[in-house]
Amino acid sequence: MHETSVKLSQIIGYSLGMPADYFDHKIFDESVSCLRPLHYFPEKSDPEHGIFGAGAHSDWGMVTLLYTDGQQGLQVFVDGQWRDVKEPRGTLICNIGDMLQRWSNNKYKSTRHRVVNMKGVDRYSIPYFLNPAPDSVITTLPTCGTPKYKDITCEDYVTNMYDATGPNSIAS
Repeated sequence: MHETSVKLSQIIGYSLGMPADYFDHKIFDESVSCLRPLHYFPEKSDPEHGIFGAGAHSDWGMVTLLYTDGQQGLQVFVDGQWRDVKEPRGTLICNIGDMLQRWSNNKYKSTRHRVVNMKGVDRYSIPYFLNPAPDSVITTLPTCGTPKYKDITCEDYVTNMYDATGPNSIAS
């Protein structure tokens, strides 16, 4: 996943009018990127009654890469509707994360998504979360217009998100 994420970050940098290697030192020097094994229990989802494998959320980092096993379940929120993601076995899915939305000043939008289990079977997933080093400053790129967001370090952003969604938060 490392080589794929390096290439992807270079494509993203270039697409935003920056040098292709712009994110290299922000992401890959002391990065907090990680693989996270997930197990979704075989309980059948019932979205209309609030039962999901994973509820609606966006990922906090730069991007999330997900290698699929062909088991349907990922949905994205597009144009006010939840849409199934077709996941042929072996497909690499890329979700845009919150930090890339901030860097790009909304040129790239963070992907709101959820997981549903319509078959009622065990589902496994191992997403790769591409995240910058904790001291990387998430600031609007100079090629992306007047900033809509305040500068913040990766560490502070993640801390704020944990505080906003953790067990003692209003969102809980």
